Amino acid sequence: MPEVTKEIAITRMDCPSCVVTLEKSVLNVTGVKKVQGNYLKKALKVTMDDVTSLIAVEKAIEDVGYQVAYKKYPSPLSKLRGLFSRGDSTAITSITDSDFPGKVLKAEKPVAVLFSSEGCPSCHVLKPQIKTLAEKKAGNVDFFEMDVSHTETWKDYQVMGIPTVVVFRGGESAERFGAILNVGELEKALT
Repeated sequence: MPEVTKEIAITRMDCPSCVVTLEKSVLNVTGVKKVQGNYLKKALKVTMDDVTSLIAVEKAIEDVGYQVAYKKYPSPLSKLRGLFSRGDSTAITSITDSDFPGKVLKAEKPVAVLFSSEGCPSCHVLKPQIKTLAEKKAGNVDFFEMDVSHTETWKDYQVMGIPTVVVFRGGESAERFGAILNVGELEKALT
C-alpha cells in the first residue's frame, strides 16, 4: 500500500516529553507507520498509509491536549468562562515544597501526587480524569498536585516529564505513572 508523509505543525509543543507523548498517541492510529517529532520546529512528521485519515491523526494529537496549528479552536477566554461555570473540584489540593513532608511523607494513608505545570497541554487533559478518581477515592487516598515550575520537590523524585503521578505509601515512593497514564492502572495501584 502506498505511503504518504505529512508534516503537521503543533501549538504548545515545547519540550522533549511533549514529543514522546505526541509520538506515542499518533502511533496508535491505524495505518500510521512512523512518527518523528521535533519540538524546536513544533511539528510532527507522520508517515502513514495513503488511506489513513488525517482527521484520525489530528484527533490523536488533540486527545493528549495539543492543538494542530492550522485548525481553529475556541478562544482561551471561552475556556476560562467554562471553568468558572462548572465549579472546580477540590478533590486535588495544590501543595508547595514546604507542604510536601507533612502532607505526603507523613501521611497515614496512600497519597497520589500529580506533578504538572499550568502550561502543559497533556496535564490539562489528564487532570479531569485524576479529579474524578480523587472524588471516587475520597477518604481512602489523598490527592495532591505540584506545579513543577514553582516547586523543587520533583527533582528529588526524578520526575523527568510531565504529567507524572507518583504514589506514596508510608512516606516512600511506591509506584509512578508517566505522561501517557491509564487512570484505570492508577486506580488499581491505589486499591
